[in-house]
Amino acid sequence: MSNMYLAYVGDELFVIDPSVDPDTIKPDISGVSAILITHGHYDHIKFVESWHEKFPEAPIYMSPEDASIISDYRANCSFMDGIAKVFDFPYEKPDEEITTGSVTVRVIPTPGHTMGSVCYLFSEDGADYMFTGDTVFQGSVGRTDMPGGSAEILMESVEKISRMDPSVRIYPGHGPESTVGFEVKFNPFFEI
Repeated sequence: MSNMYLAYVGDELFVIDPSVDPDTIKPDISGVSAILITHGHYDHIKFVESWHEKFPEAPIYMSPEDASIISDYRANCSFMDGIAKVFDFPYEKPDEEITTGSVTVRVIPTPGHTMGSVCYLFSEDGADYMFTGDTVFQGSVGRTDMPGGSAEILMESVEKISRMDPSVRIYPGHGPESTVGFEVKFNPFFEI
């Protein structure tokens, strides 16, 4: 199962959570503007090194709060896939905004699932959509029982998201898409 998105915004292509081998993507991709990592768990970064090798000009953005996770196979949970994988790839700390070409992406820190969890908010043609990784799912939130997780801090991140415009579309790391408004109304974790 893939936890990855390809987001085409204007003339820019963003890879969010590179968990699929780039050589299996059809049609072939000719360029990538940036690789955005929501958090450092294996199921979201499994092929980051392959993407970097294929598109070395594309910067990789990840919170440095997850640096200790990617370098420890227990913390990055690769052991759950039966391997002991550690990662060492170049990445940049995202500022509050990432600008590539004519596209600006808001970076929203949402710790809790991991301490470095972030959401990426895009705006295009008057619509806002956000990639939430494992912070928020339709009807649920990410687990907090793995290294670096905190239920209390995750609830602070959920509260931050609950104050956003209800029309913001949510694309989670697992499961169907949603909106902030739907989650505020139906997600029991949003009853803050």
